[in-house]
Formats: sequence, C-alpha cells, structure tokens
Amino acid sequence: MNSEIKKVLKKIEQSGFESYIVGGFVRDSLLCRATNDIDIATNALPKDILSIFGNSKELGNYGTFNLKTNHFNYDITTYRTEKKYNNRRPKTIIYTNNLLEDLQRRDFTINAICMNSKGKILDPLNAVEDLELKLIKTIGDPTTRIIEDPLRILRAIRFASTLDFNLEENLKKAIIEQSEKIRTLSNFRIKQELDKILISPNYKKGLKLLKEYKILDLLEIYPENELTYVEDINGMWAQIITNRDLLFTKSEKKQINIIKELIALPEITSYNIFQYELYSVSVAAKIKGIPDKIITKIYKKMPIKEVKELNITFEEIKCITNITEKECKKIQEKLIKSVLKFEVKNKKDQLIKYIKEHSYEF
Repeated sequence: MNSEIKKVLKKIEQSGFESYIVGGFVRDSLLCRATNDIDIATNALPKDILSIFGNSKELGNYGTFNLKTNHFNYDITTYRTEKKYNNRRPKTIIYTNNLLEDLQRRDFTINAICMNSKGKILDPLNAVEDLELKLIKTIGDPTTRIIEDPLRILRAIRFASTLDFNLEENLKKAIIEQSEKIRTLSNFRIKQELDKILISPNYKKGLKLLKEYKILDLLEIYPENELTYVEDINGMWAQIITNRDLLFTKSEKKQINIIKELIALPEITSYNIFQYELYSVSVAAKIKGIPDKIITKIYKKMPIKEVKELNITFEEIKCITNITEKECKKIQEKLIKSVLKFEVKNKKDQLIKYIKEHSYEF
C-alpha cells in the first residue's frame, strides 16, 4: 500500500476510529488498474473527521470530507444507511457504527470490497468472487436498486464496458423492465456516464448494450454505424447524432462542430489546418483514417500557420484596394489560400503584385 494512503488511514485509526478504503480503488487495485480517487469509510462522524483533518470548507454533501494531496483525491465518509429515495437522493440518512450496513447501501458488489491500513482485503459480501467471474451484480434486489437510482442502469453498462465484464442475469432483466426510468435522469449525469463509456477503448461493448436495452432510443442518441475510436471525447461525440441537449459547454460544442465539419470534407488540406488548430485536425484525420505523419508533414511544409504571419496586413490590403472590409476579407482569404498552395510567395511585394493582377477576381 502507498505510504501516503496508509498515513491517512492510520491518522483516523489513531484517533480511535475504524477506517477502510472501499470501492473503486480496491476494485481497480485487484484488477491491476491505476486510479487516484480513494473512498474511505469510517465510523467517525463528520465532526470527528473535521477534528482530525480540519478545514470545514472541505465538508461536502451528506457529510463527506474531501482531502486532496499531490497524488490522490480522498473522499472520507461516515458509515451510513439510506432510506426513501426521491429523485436519486435518499430522504433519510442514518449514521451507523456498522461497516456491513454501510456496504449494503452501495450499488454493485465489486464496489463494496474493503482494504484496511495493512493492505488486507475484507470481503463480507463475497464480491471478490464476482470480480473473478467478471460479473456486474447489484447488492440486493436489482429492480429495487434501479428504482432507487436509475443512474445505476448507465453505471452498470459503463462498468461492463470499461472493465469488459458481463451483467448478471437478474440485473439484465431489471434494466429491461425499468429502462424508461432513464428519462428521469438529468442531462448532466447522462453525459457524465456516456463520456466514460465513449472514452473507453472498449466503447463498442457499451454502445452494444445501450442499443440492446433501447437506452440509445430513449435518450435520442444515434451513433454512426461504425465509430472510429479516438482518445478525445469530442472526437467521439462528433461521430454521434443526438437530439437531446446533453449540456455540452460552448468549447465542447465548438470543438465537436469543427471535427464534424472536417470529417465531412473529401480531404484535409493545409488551409483546413490553417483554419483550425492542429489538434482538432489531427482528431478528425484519425477518424478519417489519415495517418498523423501525413498531417504533420503538411503542417511542417506550410509557409504560414496563422494570419499574423501573412506579410501584408489587413489595413494595407484596404489601402491598396480601397474597397469594403467584407471584400478585403475575401482578398485576405484568397491570399492565404494562394500562399499555402505556393502560388505566390509570402513576400510583401509579391503579395501586392498578386492583388493587383487578380483584382478582377475580387
């Protein structure tokens, strides 16, 4: 166990409380997968956790204490039971002194394996067996767990995809029966889970399950027949038609639209690289099956890579031509294209000459 993690657990124990790592970190450690997010469960109450670590600003929803270091992000939470869910949120939270009661409120067995400060695994729900069987299985009745929180439908599919696991049969049936409840989820949460599915190299499995259980239709999301995997979430969304507002940021929308535009082009030229940042072009090129080395080669040969490198200013064009700004912009664009095609050298005298000789075209 990492010495820093051990120190955090020991600090809680030295104050007279239990402390265990629970959930994704333990699961991923057993699967030899790296993660920086650590959930710690303890019988220390929020006030006790505050007295141990200080700074009440770090106390989040439901008494969860967040601790960030250079290496890890810790969420420290008091053992609890949850009752009467409303819109995914438990109406009643009761702190408990019992680890098992806390584990039984969690979603899937593979997320309820514990590790103590000595690195020993505690597995009261026999979840290690499900991990070995590569099985996504709910803790308790799957229908009840999905009704409590329909996001568990997407989480189940996400884990099946990213871990390349299978869904337990009763969970499959519950997803089919309760699939309509997916409509009640916020677009923010839906996008969060879909992002994690799409950015996984095993995204095809996730999309297959989403399609099989009619989730894509319910969400009005329609991927292309065959997506090309890229390690860029906007590049993945650029290959998908969605009629649902998934709350993309302005930056995300811009990037997605640029990549879509580039994908639709018959070829990618130096002018396309000039228009958009090299990264967006590289993502689109990969989707189109164009090797990076070709885009890099085009980029390196470009005589200019941005407007300010053109050896004639916009104001100079206006003075030479004495025409409207709109027409000057067309001339500037024509000059850029001509320079990129090596039809004219990027020298002021030659650019001026080019403008005069082609003035009839503008």
